[in-house]
Amino acid sequence: MNKPIHILIIPSWYPHTTGDIGGSFFREQAHALRKAGNKVGVIYPQVKSIKDIKRVCLQPHGREYINDNGLHTYKFHYLAIPKLHRIQRKRWVSHGLKLFENYTAKFGIPDIIHVHSLKPAGYLALEIKNKYQIPYVVTEHSTAFARGLIQENEIKNLEKIVSAADYNIAVSEPFSNLLNSFFGLETWNYIPNIVNNDFLNANIEEPKETFKYLSISLLTEKKAVDNLITAFSDITNKIPNAVLHIGGDGLEKVNLQKLVSELNLESKVVFLGSLSRERVKLEMANSSVFVLPSRYETFGVVLVEALALGKPVIATKCGGPESIVNEKVGKLVKVDDISELSKAMLDTYLSYNKYNSNDIREYCIDNFSEEAVTSKLGNVYQSVLSGSN
Repeated sequence: MNKPIHILIIPSWYPHTTGDIGGSFFREQAHALRKAGNKVGVIYPQVKSIKDIKRVCLQPHGREYINDNGLHTYKFHYLAIPKLHRIQRKRWVSHGLKLFENYTAKFGIPDIIHVHSLKPAGYLALEIKNKYQIPYVVTEHSTAFARGLIQENEIKNLEKIVSAADYNIAVSEPFSNLLNSFFGLETWNYIPNIVNNDFLNANIEEPKETFKYLSISLLTEKKAVDNLITAFSDITNKIPNAVLHIGGDGLEKVNLQKLVSELNLESKVVFLGSLSRERVKLEMANSSVFVLPSRYETFGVVLVEALALGKPVIATKCGGPESIVNEKVGKLVKVDDISELSKAMLDTYLSYNKYNSNDIREYCIDNFSEEAVTSKLGNVYQSVLSGSN
């Protein structure tokens, strides 16, 4: 970066604690920007559902300040009002404005705001820009656009946020094209998410005698783990030492376990449950190939984490992996094409020696490391602040 910048991050979701995975890449990017020499803060109204009574009881209510290893973070914890989405959004923005006042009173006015996902953080950034004339940049991450989940009555409001933004970023090339088409504006540009340095600094482990396919995700319908299990069942007779480990939890877990039983794969498929980031790293390090069979992704953080550990990857062409995976580091297959996925899994096994772990890691460093991504973001911030974007 040319010179230090004061950046305020406004995420649409964020970890409840430092160990939470949800929104962890927003926090990690904020820390990467701070380590690059910038002054960085975060404000986040943290909505709690009454259904999650355990979290409601254990965590604070109201305003909270956290010095997160130099990342100054203000949160406001409060309960959601079920189903009243417009009122919920107004409350989120109102609490966010108060957090902005708290933050600026202590740390000063930021040079620029970086929004992660339009809903609801973009509404807050637009209010702040209108009131304080602080420019903002948007990075969009949500699969809601590809899945047709944006309500008609909200599109015009989002168009205002996009048009008023000083720079719009999408986390993959296909996603950038989708958003340009969705909003009818050629304003979206591709900059990827970062991979955490913990993965890049870890030792590269050589595969064991067992050939382990690994997949980690929420176990939901859009992640298509059922396709992966079925594809794996088609190759087990050709790869006697193959196993499939599945990390994560979710609504589809019971159905997936039932599918494993029906296919007589109980000795071959292991469900790992929810994993911490440290456990994710260990599982990836001890795997042979990482597989992401999703129906929708805007990026694919787990893919770049696997690449950081020198592992070849297999992924579907679901919107995000196309900007990550090339023939030197893995294979891409069509969404919901089980036979093609099965073939890719077998081919990767048969040609495994062509993949060089150190080359895979170097590719990851060049494209997804903290230094690579923060350099691109720094150029964006400088261009916005100089008026040359």
